[in-house]
Amino acid sequence: MAKAARAIIIENGKILVMYRNKYGSEYYTLVGGRLADQETPEQALVREVHEETGLQITEARLVFIENHPEPYNDQYIYICKVAPYGETKLQEASEEAMMNRLDANIHKPMWADARTFSRLAFRTPALLKAIVDGLNHGFPEEPKTL
Repeated sequence: MAKAARAIIIENGKILVMYRNKYGSEYYTLVGGRLADQETPEQALVREVHEETGLQITEARLVFIENHPEPYNDQYIYICKVAPYGETKLQEASEEAMMNRLDANIHKPMWADARTFSRLAFRTPALLKAIVDGLNHGFPEEPKTL
């Protein structure tokens, strides 16, 4: 089973999301992606967040595990803090930027207002609900399986 690591990054009342238009299907998800060979979820998290946003993670705590049947990835979701940053954008060498240039599978990192986050067309309803609950009541200290 393939695995992926994703980040919940909250800054100034906004949460970082990835807008996707995957062959006409428009939705939002968290930034992050699949683990490479021999990579831990934490290593993949740092690499993927940097590739997709240019941000550097300084702290990460696993809060959710979202299991999915094949062919989808099990998701390891971390609440993260990042180093001070400027513009949030895809890095030119990233796989996502390459797909954008081919106009086949669009990725766009963006900051969504945390107060209206629950209204986004989020990819998985269970994760959306868990994040909204975390925003309202705090994220779990121990990882919670969704």
